[in-house]
Amino acid sequence: MIIDKVLNVDDYYYDVFMAISESLTGFSMNELQATGLAGTYYRHILTHIESATFIGFLNISKNILENSYSQDQLKNAVNAEVFSDPATEGIARSIITLWYMGTWEGAYINGLSYKEGLVWTVMHAHPPGAKQPGFKSWSVKPVNSNS
Repeated sequence: MIIDKVLNVDDYYYDVFMAISESLTGFSMNELQATGLAGTYYRHILTHIESATFIGFLNISKNILENSYSQDQLKNAVNAEVFSDPATEGIARSIITLWYMGTWEGAYINGLSYKEGLVWTVMHAHPPGAKQPGFKSWSVKPVNSNS
């Protein structure tokens, strides 16, 4: 079973949200928690889509997580059960966008969501105008540089 209790939060669905977010993004729960936005994102989704729709998505996710015993099994189940149904596919894609870009339906959740978008980590970059790369970072060759 691929699901763990997260931060002793009483809302079981929060744990499911974090576990499925880990699967959808490819980032660990610790990395997602480190953004400081996990609770904010969870609450934002709850207030921006119908609760029954989101809970339905989380119940499907819960079943997938409970019945998967390897990462390959989990990946196949997510593809077969989440991405094959337009209703759950839309929510999954929105969750991915939320974590990577910090946006929900094209709008930033808050100022921190821009700074902490996973896209910056993937690009080995920093969000312009929001987070500086660090003192003397200009003197170090960029990661994956071909120059």
